[in-house]
Amino acid sequence: MEKVNYSPNILGISQKEALQKGSLNRERLNQLVQKISLIKQGDTYRHTYFFSPPGLGKTFAVKNHLLASNSRFIQVSGNVSMFAFGIQLAVINYMNPERETIVIFVDDCDEIFKTEVNCNTMKNVLDGDKIFTYEKSLTSQWSNLSEIQREAIKHFQGEGKMGFSVPTDNLVFVFTSNFKLPIDDDVRVAREKGQTKSVILAHKNAIRSRCRVADFDLNWQEHWGWIADVVLHTDCLDKWNVSKNEKSIILDFLWHNWNKLTERSIRLIEKMAVDMREQSESFRAIWEIDYLKN
Repeated sequence: MEKVNYSPNILGISQKEALQKGSLNRERLNQLVQKISLIKQGDTYRHTYFFSPPGLGKTFAVKNHLLASNSRFIQVSGNVSMFAFGIQLAVINYMNPERETIVIFVDDCDEIFKTEVNCNTMKNVLDGDKIFTYEKSLTSQWSNLSEIQREAIKHFQGEGKMGFSVPTDNLVFVFTSNFKLPIDDDVRVAREKGQTKSVILAHKNAIRSRCRVADFDLNWQEHWGWIADVVLHTDCLDKWNVSKNEKSIILDFLWHNWNKLTERSIRLIEKMAVDMREQSESFRAIWEIDYLKN
């Protein structure tokens, strides 16, 4: 093992402060996730939107809680066209004739909030009429649909209508994203500057108003602290038998090279642990080659 002068148990003062902030942010995430299974039909703000930088375990936290709580949930992709998203909802409620409450976990939801038209559709899904409406002709897509998808569309297709409308009042949406929904001030500033993006910002801000929003807009020290909290207080590195001293080495490398890292995620520390095991004499050189910008 490479000899390095790191203390296995002591972090610098600023690192301790960053770790404390990271721990508080992770605890806030867990508390908000815990509330998902308690939400029911009729609650004013029953949908939740989680934002943080990528790779910090949002998806893992949400899915694990839903599994552990035995909540009735379905994970769907948000990185699809609005038509494909609507088809998913149609099939879900077609297979749920009693209209029981179902949590719809939309991971990577950025595509469905990408345009003004999409946002308007989703605003109606989350609030107002609580209906997903697709009004275009289905002729060109019909042959590409499965039998169950066609049955679902027919079930929710009104007489003489081209598209379909799916009631969503029984659905509780949980979104995860690497992009932050704009706050009121973002919209105001864009409008004052006459920016064309102010329109889409206003629509995304309206989505924000319809959800409980958890923004983890972390500075670099808080981001490091979040990862450090995972390293020090979870079992994520246990399968590689990483010692306290080795954890200290990993965290110190991240701290001192933060601005040069090619990625900043939980997966990165797992890869670093693998390098420690497989290349015990040269892992540091490998880290510098593989994980730092030139």
